[in-house]
Amino acid sequence: MRKADLVVIGGGSGGVACARRAAAHGARVILVERDAIGGTCVNRGCVPKKMLSYGAGWSAILSGCLSHTGGHEDWRDAIVRVNAEVARLNAGYTQRLHESGVEILRGDALVTGKGEVRVGDETIHARRILIATGARPRALEVPGGGLAASSDDVFTWQSLPGSIAVIGGGYIGVEQASILSRYGVKVDLIVAGDRLLPHFDYDISRSLAEALTARGVRLHLNARVHLLSQANGAVEVCYRPTDRPGQTEAVRAQAALAAIGRISNVQGFGLEAAGVDFGDKGGIRVDRQFRSNVRGIYALGDAIDGLHLTPVATAQGRWLADRLYGRRGERADFDFVPTAVFCEPAIGAVGLTEAQAIAAAGKPERIRTVVKRFVSLENRFAGTSHQSMFKLVLNARSGRVLGAHLMDDAAPEIVQTLAVALRLGVRESHLQTTVQLHPTVAEELYG
Repeated sequence: MRKADLVVIGGGSGGVACARRAAAHGARVILVERDAIGGTCVNRGCVPKKMLSYGAGWSAILSGCLSHTGGHEDWRDAIVRVNAEVARLNAGYTQRLHESGVEILRGDALVTGKGEVRVGDETIHARRILIATGARPRALEVPGGGLAASSDDVFTWQSLPGSIAVIGGGYIGVEQASILSRYGVKVDLIVAGDRLLPHFDYDISRSLAEALTARGVRLHLNARVHLLSQANGAVEVCYRPTDRPGQTEAVRAQAALAAIGRISNVQGFGLEAAGVDFGDKGGIRVDRQFRSNVRGIYALGDAIDGLHLTPVATAQGRWLADRLYGRRGERADFDFVPTAVFCEPAIGAVGLTEAQAIAAAGKPERIRTVVKRFVSLENRFAGTSHQSMFKLVLNARSGRVLGAHLMDDAAPEIVQTLAVALRLGVRESHLQTTVQLHPTVAEELYG
């Protein structure tokens, strides 16, 4: 039987961060991973998605100003570049783990007893076990749901369908619909709710819907999918309009994609037999120190209920390693976590939406908003009239910025810096009295 201070199950962002930091503190760490190192973000999420989004955006600009056709040929080239970058990152993650003194075991991990993990024929005894197994695509549980590809599958496609029905109006569905449409696919986006991005500010959601519609993406709102079928080489997605009871409508396309969210990947690791409790959303239930109800078993990142974001998992992993093996680390501030949707135009947000701010304040008059719409120089150069939108949510009395919501291709970069400003209590007057850089998109926040 092998021994370790810490066994980390899962080689994604949270697991790698915790393993490396724990090893730096002198702990003997074994990390178990059955797939590629880097997790969802590197292999099937953030990195390939953003690279494809870059390629789609450049194709759009070129098609507007230089008679560039774009389309499926660009996709094939983009996939080659994406795979090369993913391979580079896989190798880099693995090398840094080795350099940190972390031992990597390949295979399926199973918790078999108190402080015991079995990997193949080998048993490891560890004082602590960390479950950092990430998340997986939520299955479309309707008759014929298996006909729909998952959001993970898209990154393995070597060619594109001529048309596709994307099911899901959250950030994954919106991103995939936007990217695929830019590569020349005819897209129908089927959304169960009455708007896109239900957790984002309403005005941003509405503006994005207008932008996607103007690009040719067909939106089907209030559409509850109940059946998928296949005939004559096409997939038919049947849905019931929730605002028109008794009716049924259908979308026919060459392919269907289910992008209805992700759920914690915590099944099949022996956790139920070990007595681990799970939360309302299916993730492992933990306390503020990421301890499960079973002594010696910890969990973080997408394996628990909460914010499923790569930087959140990384911060959690480092904090936990510091607390267990080194100094008492300062807990990251999760009150102002910036988020982005890498569609076109991109969305960036931090802080409260207008609706959240009003609910917290108790009265609408206690909240004020500033909204700006404009056409960026980039879009003018490309010969388009696509509008950008910036919205600040303010405390009406003090002018403190409670939330910032941006729609522009530069929005994710801008909102990263705004997160620091909001955390430090920035007010509208601070923005107005700061000399801005011209010409930039960000200067629209200051005037």
